[in-house]
Amino acid sequence: MTVFTAGPNAVTQDLAPGDIGYVLRGNGHYIKNIGDTDLQFLEIFRSAYFADVSLSDWLTHTPPAMVAAHLNVDVETIKGWPNDRPLVMPE
Repeated sequence: MTVFTAGPNAVTQDLAPGDIGYVLRGNGHYIKNIGDTDLQFLEIFRSAYFADVSLSDWLTHTPPAMVAAHLNVDVETIKGWPNDRPLVMPE
């Protein structure tokens, strides 16, 4: 799991079965399965509602020149990113 703040800080932590990860309110995060089996995790929010903001969806709806300048990538690369809000869905 990688957790990132509004600044240039990010922390990545490998989690094993049974581990608990914690993300401070307002921090972005993403989960990547680096194992060779299906990943199953439970995400709990201390809120009355759930809001999902896909990072790729957010970045592709931001002016491409601004994203390119901040992430040091070219606009053509950004055009290849998914912009249809991919979600993780149960089987």
